[in-house]
Amino acid sequence: MKQDNDICDFGLHAGEPYSTLPASFLNWMIETDHAKCELAKFELDRRVSAVAQNARKCSNFEC
Repeated sequence: MKQDNDICDFGLHAGEPYSTLPASFLNWMIETDHAKCELAKFELDRRVSAVAQNARKCSNFEC
């Protein structure tokens, strides 16, 4: 679904990649059921997965 080049095309963060948007903005998109809330959900899930993956590496002393 999401591509690395997905760019926000509205509001305060117009022109910025979804990967750089503040979590609060992404959460607002989801809470208000914005037309592009699926992109926000995908980006937040991507961030959670990245943190979990990094935590697994660190727990194995690979950091």
